[in-house]
Amino acid sequence: MLHIILLILKIIGIVLLCLLGILLLALCSVLFVPVRYRIEITRKEGENQPPVVVRVKITWLLHFLNILIRYPAEVMVRVRIMIFTILKMPSEKGETKQEAKQEKNLPKSKKSAVRKGKKTEDEKIEGEKAEDGKAEHDKAEDENKAAILKTEKQSSDQEVELQTEGDVPKSDKTPSFMDKLRALPEIIKKIIHKIKSLFENIQYTIQRLCDKMKSISDTIQYYKDVVESDIFQRSFRLCKGELTAILKSLKPQKFEAKLIVGMDDPAATGKILSICGMLYPVLGGQVDVVGDFERKRIEGRVYIKGRIRFWTFLRVAVRIYFNQDIKKLLKLLKKEAV
Repeated sequence: MLHIILLILKIIGIVLLCLLGILLLALCSVLFVPVRYRIEITRKEGENQPPVVVRVKITWLLHFLNILIRYPAEVMVRVRIMIFTILKMPSEKGETKQEAKQEKNLPKSKKSAVRKGKKTEDEKIEGEKAEDGKAEHDKAEDENKAAILKTEKQSSDQEVELQTEGDVPKSDKTPSFMDKLRALPEIIKKIIHKIKSLFENIQYTIQRLCDKMKSISDTIQYYKDVVESDIFQRSFRLCKGELTAILKSLKPQKFEAKLIVGMDDPAATGKILSICGMLYPVLGGQVDVVGDFERKRIEGRVYIKGRIRFWTFLRVAVRIYFNQDIKKLLKLLKKEAV
């Protein structure tokens, strides 16, 4: 019995070790196996040629994952795992072209039936739109009538009120000179109180503005001291070095460009070629520009090839996250106690 239990535990341990090994292998593959990309851009002038054709291909782990993007000729996005296509998105233009081809291949009788079906559907939609417009028109007329009745009622009520006010004696409506004279001190007090409150509000606003300017000045001085501190300088050097490492990893391994450039004015074409010649120490032999002095055209091919490893981004994130200087700098930027 004990032998059977030990055998079962042994089998479970082997299975767990195999699963752990598979997980470690998958993790190492994701981190260390690079994602390779190829970008090809071509342009040719012609009646049946698209202006620019872009083709992007992304592969990972010996084409285990394969992503293809093409534009604009047969615009599509295709994602494959091994030989199985898991995603394919053709463009709407491609679908309409296929429908037009299918309709073209149909006999004349079927074509007419399809067109009649489309016409009847369009007529139904137009009829529904006309009914909806009529209903909305009737509704708007009813609302206008109700608004007119409401305004007439309000005007009649106002006339009744004016008539009732006209019945009141004039002595009740217009106060006498003595009443105005008695109310004069109260009016003067109100005016003085308003002037006093106005000056108090102005004083309060000026005080608030001065406090705010002082606070802004203190904040600027605080962050100036933070930027000039040693913690900020060390953190800046670390981030600059890690950003440089990321840019180096993203730099294409291969870059080629072969272009044919022609302008309306041959002098403009010569200027373009002279600028390319001045940039030759920077571009090297990777960019080849040929001038066409006879006609206006821009044609050529650009090819970019490179790879990206996720381990580079993970390493940079870990180094920045666990760096003590950056943690202290974040606390200083938040004005927390270090």
